[in-house]
Amino acid sequence: MKELLHDLEGDKLNVLLLFLLYVLQGIPVGLYKSIPLIPTNRGVPYAEQALFSIAYYPYSIKLLWAPLVDSLYFNRFGRRKSWLIPTQYIIGITMVVLSIFISGILGESDNQEEVEPIDIKSLTAVFLFLTILSSTQDVATDGWCISMLKPSNVGYASTCQSVGLTAGFCI
Repeated sequence: MKELLHDLEGDKLNVLLLFLLYVLQGIPVGLYKSIPLIPTNRGVPYAEQALFSIAYYPYSIKLLWAPLVDSLYFNRFGRRKSWLIPTQYIIGITMVVLSIFISGILGESDNQEEVEPIDIKSLTAVFLFLTILSSTQDVATDGWCISMLKPSNVGYASTCQSVGLTAGFCI
């Protein structure tokens, strides 16, 4: 344990920050993973539910815009912070707005007897937007960890990612 702490000397706060960024990144993904249970329980046909899977595509194709994230930035703000801070703010605002409208999108009402259909298209659009932001944050965070950690500590980045994302999923 002492050896681990000695190895992290000078990078302890960076590793903590990296862990927190991955936790924040995992929260929208955890929400995305839990949403399919609701349409399934409400009897929504699988063909309609399949549309929602499109919302996860940005993680598969983030390599298309990763060069933009690495090359476009504000010098005064910094290469990674130019992407990390705006994506975090927009994710937060989107989730607050979503919390206001989610009951209507899911077809829930105050009257238990009235059940409206789930608006799969709106649900997909909102989560597609969140996933684009989250995957963009992932690109910036991955790049940042390589540049901010000492070369001997870069291996801790994958631990931060695995544990942080899992913690974010659970939140």
